[in-house]
Amino acid sequence: MRRKKHFRLSTTHIILLSFIAVIFLGGFLLWLPISHANGVSISFTDALFTATTATCVTGLVTVPTATAWSYFGQAVILVLIQVGGLGVITVMSGIMLLMNKRMGLGGRLLLQDAFNLNTLSGMVKFVRHVILGTFTVEGIGAVLYMTVFIPQFGWKGIWISVFNSVSAFCNAGMDVIGENSLCDYISNPLVNAVTCALIIMGGIGYVVWLDVARVVRNGKGKRRRLFHDLTLHSKLAISVSAFLIFAGAALILFFEYDNPLTMKELSLFDKIQLAFFQSVTTRTAGYITVPQQYLTTASTALCLLLML
Repeated sequence: MRRKKHFRLSTTHIILLSFIAVIFLGGFLLWLPISHANGVSISFTDALFTATTATCVTGLVTVPTATAWSYFGQAVILVLIQVGGLGVITVMSGIMLLMNKRMGLGGRLLLQDAFNLNTLSGMVKFVRHVILGTFTVEGIGAVLYMTVFIPQFGWKGIWISVFNSVSAFCNAGMDVIGENSLCDYISNPLVNAVTCALIIMGGIGYVVWLDVARVVRNGKGKRRRLFHDLTLHSKLAISVSAFLIFAGAALILFFEYDNPLTMKELSLFDKIQLAFFQSVTTRTAGYITVPQQYLTTASTALCLLLML
């Protein structure tokens, strides 16, 4: 008799199915009336789309995030963004560690595939560093945002700050400020700087973070070329990102300098802010400080190239 073949899911299948499960659960929660703002009715299609864009941190929306959803709905979106930014497998592993559960070989293999690592050693420590690092950076970002948003919005500014910090760090590009996104803060250095820093730190990747931390820690008290001691992956990620951001900002400044619809009337400092922010946000962050339809054709083509 022929033995029946047992179907086993690969780590790639498990990661994919986990994301799909989170998306459909999020879509169902967002479809519930408790997730909708007063007087707003949202279809299951829009709820599922929002859950997908939040989990996949793309930033595209079919309904305004700030006005279409209740606080409960916005909280669901925030959790989906955080899960998408960290990765479902990382979140599951973090929960296991909190419950003092031992991470087996299967869990380590999932993490290895999720982060494209070449070793299974130190996986528990890696997860701890990723989760603690994420919450630390997002917390600092939220506190800095509060210095602007609390004076403007009162206690609601706390929620706006937390949401914005998580969304920016995860490169989700969704906000609960209003329909103008960050356009009203085009001349605010703190909002621009914090948002750019969160986008860059979140986008460059956890592996690079930990590699930089390793080199800095090992180089204490020694005269060493820190950049030289980084791995090839980190060198490429940092150098190429820096080149694209600064070269993109310089070109956007050149293309938009005399555009009356974007930056012509701004001071030189604000023009530089706008150009740098626009270059950084094309990292797939999705935030804007100027309506994109007003950009010149040259800037639009450049942004397409930078996003690619």
